Formats: sequence, structure tokens, C-alpha cells
Amino acid sequence: MSGNFRKKKIALAGALMFIVTSVSAQTVKGVVTDNTGEPIIGASVMEVGVAGNGGVTDIDGNFTVNLKGKSKKLKISYIGMKAKEVSVAGKETIDVKLEDDNTTLNDVVVIGYGTVRKKDLTGSVSSISDKQIANIPVSNVSEAMTGKMAGVNITTTEGSPDADVKIRVRGGGSLSQDNSPLYIVDGFPVSSISDIAPSEIQSIDVLKDASSTAIYGARGANGVIIVTTKSGSEGKTQVNFNASLGYKKVSKLVKTMSPYDYAYYQYELGSTDYGNYNDLDIWKSIEGRDYQDEVFGRTGNQKQYNVNVSGGTKDLKYNIGFSHNDEKSIMQGSGYAKNNVNAKINANLNKWLSLDFNGRMAFTKLDGLNGGADTNESSAANSVVANTVRWNPVEPLSSASDEDEENSTSTRRNPTERITDTYKYQERFQQNYNVGLNWKPFKNITFRTEFGYGWKYNNTDQVWGSNATTNSKYGYNGQPQAQFVRLENKNWRNANTLTYDNKKLFNGRDRLNVLVGQEWSSSQDVTRTNTSVAFPTSFSTHEVLANTAAGTALPNEGNIKAEENILSYFGRINYTLNDKYLATITLRADGSSKFGKDNRWGLFPSAALAWRMSDEKFLKGASSWLSNLKARLSFGTAGNNRINSGLLTTTYSMADNTSKAPFFDENRVSMLEHGKYLYNPDLKWETTVTRNFGIDYGFFNGRISGTLDFYWNTTRDLLMQSIVPANTGYSYQFQNFGKTSNKGVELALNAVIVDKKNFGLNFNFNISYNKNKINELNMENPWQSSNWSGSTIAKYEDFRVEQGGRLGELWGYKSNGFYTVYDAATGKGDLVLNANGSWALAEGVKDNSYKLFGGNLYPGVAKVEVDENGDAVKQRLGNTVPTTTGGFGFDGHVGNLDFNLFFNYSLGNKLVNGTKLANSFYAGSAKNYNLVDDFNVGNRYTWIDPANGENIGRPSANLITKYGGVEKVMNRLNEINANANIYNPAGVSTMQLISYAVEDASFLRLQNVTVGYTLPKKWVNKCYIQNVRIYFTGYNLLCFTNYSGYDPEVDTSSKRNPMTPGIDYAAYPKSRTFVGGINVTF
Repeated sequence: MSGNFRKKKIALAGALMFIVTSVSAQTVKGVVTDNTGEPIIGASVMEVGVAGNGGVTDIDGNFTVNLKGKSKKLKISYIGMKAKEVSVAGKETIDVKLEDDNTTLNDVVVIGYGTVRKKDLTGSVSSISDKQIANIPVSNVSEAMTGKMAGVNITTTEGSPDADVKIRVRGGGSLSQDNSPLYIVDGFPVSSISDIAPSEIQSIDVLKDASSTAIYGARGANGVIIVTTKSGSEGKTQVNFNASLGYKKVSKLVKTMSPYDYAYYQYELGSTDYGNYNDLDIWKSIEGRDYQDEVFGRTGNQKQYNVNVSGGTKDLKYNIGFSHNDEKSIMQGSGYAKNNVNAKINANLNKWLSLDFNGRMAFTKLDGLNGGADTNESSAANSVVANTVRWNPVEPLSSASDEDEENSTSTRRNPTERITDTYKYQERFQQNYNVGLNWKPFKNITFRTEFGYGWKYNNTDQVWGSNATTNSKYGYNGQPQAQFVRLENKNWRNANTLTYDNKKLFNGRDRLNVLVGQEWSSSQDVTRTNTSVAFPTSFSTHEVLANTAAGTALPNEGNIKAEENILSYFGRINYTLNDKYLATITLRADGSSKFGKDNRWGLFPSAALAWRMSDEKFLKGASSWLSNLKARLSFGTAGNNRINSGLLTTTYSMADNTSKAPFFDENRVSMLEHGKYLYNPDLKWETTVTRNFGIDYGFFNGRISGTLDFYWNTTRDLLMQSIVPANTGYSYQFQNFGKTSNKGVELALNAVIVDKKNFGLNFNFNISYNKNKINELNMENPWQSSNWSGSTIAKYEDFRVEQGGRLGELWGYKSNGFYTVYDAATGKGDLVLNANGSWALAEGVKDNSYKLFGGNLYPGVAKVEVDENGDAVKQRLGNTVPTTTGGFGFDGHVGNLDFNLFFNYSLGNKLVNGTKLANSFYAGSAKNYNLVDDFNVGNRYTWIDPANGENIGRPSANLITKYGGVEKVMNRLNEINANANIYNPAGVSTMQLISYAVEDASFLRLQNVTVGYTLPKKWVNKCYIQNVRIYFTGYNLLCFTNYSGYDPEVDTSSKRNPMTPGIDYAAYPKSRTFVGGINVTF
């Protein structure tokens, strides 16, 4: 009996517990929407105080959560929106509306070896988010950055798929060395960011002052660009897909003389190859060949698509992306295909140990030529691109027999023949892997160790057929040649850091973050080149590739460079007092293998202070309109070691195939030769000191926000490439001397003009002013030569680098019209005609300009400004480095329609229009080339009498008699040239740099216009799709400029010599692009 009673009691107790549990358990259902009422898919809904209990909203924004804890609260969050905690005590259903997170003060900015909230920044940093990139589809990272950030100037040197992109942060302090910033991708230093797919970028942060860059020490003097790729986030798997198709056309071509003007010019040079004077009119009806159009005139197309898969749990997050981009470019035979793969994993192994891994691979295939000199050419003047402008538009009716071999019509090949008989194929592969392990053994303590490895190669195969070897630097003209180049780089790094991060110091009043670390890295380049010449003349390029042994192999060239090793120790302290007063102290020591043992180590300290004034009591009364005001002050140093490795001792390599190597049995043999650089064991670090004062501001709850920065950077102990006496057997030596400075101001402004449900409009603007100065420089010879076109220009020395000056100081001769004939009636004119047909300076005229242009004294010959003795004065013609750059744009939405409009601009610099200058005269025996249309008949000075076709500018004694004497000839020349605007190119056989070709390169460019439409969610949700957006974009739509060349944003010279920037010659023209695409999120 007692046993049965006990069983009943147990059963009753169990029933009561079940009833109590059922009553106390709570299930909450609800829906999450945005501020427009649209459901939010994938929002995180988690119970507060119970780890892991919750879920995500479905396609209709619905969720269900069974509560397990006592807090009776749910936390709802979604990327880009303000998280919200909601009390659900006694509730079964709730509706939650999330607001857009318009404030940027809590945005996280990536800095060296860590992150920081934007409100806690003490340094000068500019950033671009993934949203800004996603709204404007671009094919490369530089397009995403152009004009977007104050103090960051980006120049795409030309329009080819392989064009160099020059990025400068606050001007750069070096003179003869590379001023490119340091690129960091997911913590890994890389040489370029051009291989990164824009669709995989989470953020781009540019560190500009020493407070930010000093943590990178040796390589941070020219700024640091940190690219962070996308990571996965907790929640269900999300798939993003984007595809686009576009086409492109050349945006502008150089105007040249028509067939008639060309034939007239040839006749004036004394050639009858195009007929006698009475025959010239027939050329007015001839269209002629436009080689620019033949080479660059095709319609290119580009295809892009990318897919991204991300998601994860609390302990494992992942992001995997693939991107493909291929293009048929506007130049005949050119194009590329690029594939990128990016994978990122973040895993919590346990409560105190986590692992992160990032892997990137990029494979690129490039076809065709780019601008400038080809590999087998000695200068750009021989290039296909240069010849598209100057090639004769029509063939002669007959050919003279006195041409030299180079310019003979029997050996010359036009650009179309050359480009169709040239094969060039490049393969580039790059892979970078980075793995990091984070260990948190104690509260606030994190130890991180990471290891990275990178390997890349760049292989180039090139074949020139018989039509493309008319002027090869290897000789054997008229016979096919082949060259195979193999470049390889391997690098690794290891970094170890210990971080103490206390956010609740003194009961939460203060925050302290201390970082100490050590890093070492190593990199090595290897180059191998194989060249073969003298293949059978009948071989096509493909036959050469199939029978590479059929040619004569020149000795192999190889260069295994010395390893570049760096060992570093660093530390940083960030202290925040009362959330208003901030301080940062940084110290880094770098040891580089590029310097001798006595100068190997460089020490780079920095300090910064910031004051959040808007949080002070005395400004609380302004809180209704002042939402943020912070003052920043920083001072510090950073270093630069960007010189070649192996300069401490004499190094040897295989001689190249243009060297004077020994011959045995009439065969050229291999030999070792020392490099061009004389070693210098006393080299030391180039150091940059930066000073920065900045203000971060925000008004009306962040609707207007931005930054204002003033900076002064000085760089001392410049690593200068100096010319050494030829009797040393070397050409150059690196030495430390000189000092430069950059002073400037930067302003960035963002404004939310309208923020309504169905209409929004935002405006952004930035402007940067930078002026550099050479404070100290002890060079015996201040002249620098750009050598942009070989022997086309008589004497270069076109840039002057000296103390008190600036980088980019352009020197030459100021154009001063042309020699005119003396007019007795007015008493004006420069020249008088002698009875024998020669010309002489008129009485009282002192002008020896003609000596610069071939030494022939004729009317119409160009003149320049001269001194009191009549000698030409070489003088400053301007500066080629812009002082003011920036951009501005609008973006917004009208209902589901979104739009984006962006301009970039550059002011205050000159550009040498080398294309115009090289095609403004005849050079020696090369008289049969075309000229730019400035020299059309009717615009230029002429010697030809249109009444009879006689050349009265170079008359014979008989012709003078025929005209009735010298005065009649002189009067007739003045009569027919009354409206002449420019000199006669037939009288100029030698050219100098003159101001005629130095043009204002200021511009305002409509960089892109994008219009998109997002399909209503009620449509796409039925297909289990989160979002669908269709868009159309135009790039490089308009460029407002007075520059007459292809494009004012160009630089084809500074890669060879950084001290001669701002030359435009033989550049691949830029294109105008139109793209349509679709974004889909599943």
C-alpha cells in the first residue's frame, strides 16, 4: 500500500513540474522590417543572456524564438542597421522596425595590426566601404578609389589593359625613388593591388600621417593603403551574384593632316612623289588611311561576373568568392582575361583560441601590345602607337631613290602591318596565403601569431614577324625574332603580437590598448630572358612559336637578385580618457638587409593626441546642431628603403643582348658583367617626418560630416640615384643627400541632403592641395633628361631638379612665333632677301633662334624668346605635378530607382604633349611622316605661292628675277602669309622642347554615371530571392579640358625616371565605356 502511495506522489509531482514548465516556457513570434516597411531577410534574432539561442528571419521577415533564460529580452541586428534590444515579457508576438545606421562614428577603421572605431582615431585616415564600391561596378581597385579620398591622387598612365597605375599619398617625399604607398591586403604586404577583385573588398583604408603609418616603419613613409577583403557573418548562407556586359570605344584621337594637306607639305619639302603642284587638288577627294582608327578604332567589349558565398555560425564563419573579368580592348589584337578566387575562414576553436585563414589567387592572361617602346625597340619613337599618328595617310604616286634604309618605302612597314605581325602573350599568376592564430589566455590579453606566403610569376612570350623587325635593337632587321621572359617572386612573412585591451579601466571611465610585436619578412626576385633572332623570313609568328630552334639563339640573360630581408620590432599604446581625450604613441625599429651593418637599423617613433570637443560640457548647448567635433594633432617619422637589393657589394649577372660581348668564330657568347650601380656600403634609411593637425566635424546629427587636415612632411637623407664618372665602369650610385618637403591641406565633406522614404539625395566632396619643395640638394648637375622619344628631340635636359625648386620643374624654350619678312611699309619683320636667294636678319634684328631648329634661316622658321644678344633663353615652362586634386558626386534614390554621379578633377599642372611635338617638324631624312593638323594649309606659314606653285621661301636667283626682284618676292610672302598662325614645319629639321607643346593639363572629368533599379521585394521574394538590382553605368563620359592630346591624365615618363614626370608620348588612348548588369542576392 505504501509503495503504491509513493508512486502516486512521484507521478503527481512530475505532472506538476510539467505544468509549471509549460506555463513558464515562452514562445515569441514576430516580424522584422526596415524603415520603409519592407521585411528584412536574414536578420539575427537572439535571446539576451542565453548564448546561441535564436535564429534568423525568413523570406518574409518572420521569426520564432523559444525563450530559455530569465532576461525576457531579444536582440535583433542586421548589417548596416542599428541593433535593437526588445523586452518580450508577457508577449507572444512583436513587430520590430530597424533603423538605418546613418552615423559613421562607430564605423571600424583598419589600422596597422588592429582596428579602431572612427570616433577613436587620432591619425589621418580616409576610407571607402564595400557599399560605395558595390554601388558603382568597377573592373579594378584603382577605379574604385579615383577621386574618392582627399590626399590620394591616382593616375592611370595610359589606356591599355596593362597600364601602370600611379598612386600618390600627399605627394610623396622621394625624388629619384618610387613614391608608391605600401599596400597591405588582409595584413599581408603586396607589391600591387591591381589583381584584387573589387567585388571581394570589404573596405579600403588609407593611412596618411605618421601616427597611422609609423607602425609600418620602414615602408610607411609614402602612406599605407590597407585593403580588407570580405569575411563571413553569422547567419544563414547568403549568395550574391553579379554579371555585367559592356562595350567601349576610344574617347579621343589626335587630329592629323588630311591627304591634301599632307601632299601639299610634301611638295613644300621638295618632293614630287605626290604629284606636281597642279596635281595636288586630286588629294582633296582621297579619304586616306587613318592608322589611329585602324589600330584603336574597333569596338571593344568586356564581360564581368562574380559570385560570393558567405555565412556561418557563431564559431565558424566563411566567405568564398570567384570573379571573372575579360575584355576585348580597343587596340587591335589586345585584351585580357582575369580570374580571381578569394577564401576567408574565421573559426573559434574554443573559448580562448581562434583561427583565421585567407587565401587569394589571381590568374591573368594578356594579349597584345601596350603603349611606349616595345621590348625590341630602343625608344618609343619606333613604337606602333607613335607611328599611328605620324604615318603617311596616302601612298606616293612615285618613290624617290635617295631615301636611307630606315626610311625607305621598301623597308618601312605601316602600323597595321606591324601590329598584325606581332604576337605578345602574357600569363600572370599570383597567390597569397595568410593564417593567423589568436590565443586569449587571460582576460584582456590576446596573443596573435600569423604566417604569410606569396608566390607569383609573370611570363611573357613575344614574337615579331618580318614586318615588325624593321628597326630592332637586336639587329637582324627583316627577319623574325622571338623573346621569352620569365619573372618569379617568392616572399614570406611572420608576425607575432601581444595585445592588452582594457575597455573598463577605472570603472569604465578610460580605455587602454597596448600592442607589442615582432615581424620578419623576406622576398626575392628572379628574372630569365631567352632571345632568338634570324628566323627564316617566310616564317609567320605561329611558325616561330612552333619552331623556336630554327632561329639563332642569343646568350641567355638571367638575374637572381639578392634577398630583401627585414626584421622589425614595434609597439603602440592607445589611451582614451573619459571618452574625450585620446593619445597614441607608436615606436618601430626596422633592420634592412639593403643597408650596411652600421646603418642597418632605423628607429621610427610617433605620437598623436585627439580631443573630442563636442562631448565637453561647454558645447552641450550646441548639441542640437553640433554632433561631432574632434581635434587631432600628430607628429612622427617613417622610413623608406625602396632601392634595389644587393647594393652593398659588387654583383654580377649575365650580360644582356645589347651589351658588347665577345665573339668567337663569329658567334656571340655569354659573359658576366657587373651591374650599372656602383656599390655603397654607407647607405642608410631615407626618413620622413610628418606633422598633422586635423579636425573631424559633424552637424545636424551627422547629416553633414567630414574632415579637415593640414600637414607638413619633410623627407631627409634622400636615397638619390647619382651619375658617376664613366671611368669607374659604372653608370650610377645610390647616395644619401638632400631634403624635400610637402605642405598641404585636405578637406572632405559628406552631406545627407534629403532622407525620405521614397527620395534620398547625398553629396560628397573632397579637395586636396599639395605643394612640394626641394629644401636641400647638392647635385653638380641639376638637369634631368626624360628621353621620351630617343633622338627625336635634339637635346633633352628638360627637367631641372635643384635646391629651392620643385619636382616636375619643366624647362625649355618659350615659343615666340616665327621669322617674318621685312615690310618696308611698316618697318616690321625679321628677314631680308638677298639677290642670290639667301636670307639674312634685317638691320637691328638680333635673333638666333633658327640655330635651335636646324640652322636654316628662312621665313616661317620657329622662333623662341632670346636675350639681348639674340641667343635663345632656356627657361622654366611650368610644373608637371598637379597642386590641386579631388572629386565630388551625388548619389541617391527615388523609390526603387537609385543613381550615382561622380566627377574627379585635377588643377595646376602642365603636360608635355610629346605626340604633338614629335609630329611638328621633319627629322633629318624622315620627311615622309605626317604632322598634326596645326600645320594644315591656311593655318601655317607657307613658302608656296598659291598662284603658281613656286617655292618663294627658298627662291633661286632666276626665280627672284622672274618675280621682278627681291622686294616683290618679300611682299608676296607677306601677302600669302598674312593669316598664318604657326611656323612652317618645312623649315624645322631639328626640334627642342618648346612651349608650343607644353599645355595646361587641368581637367574636370565625369568619371561615371550609374542608374539602377531594385525590383520590389514582393516580386522577388516569391522566387526565394532576397534582392535583384538592374543597373547601367557609363565611365569616362566627358572630360572638360584644354589639353589637345588623347587624355590629360597620363604619364609615360616617370616610370623610367621619377624625376621627369608629366610626358605624354606613344600612350595607348583611353576609352569610353558603357556597362549594363544585374545584382542578385539569394
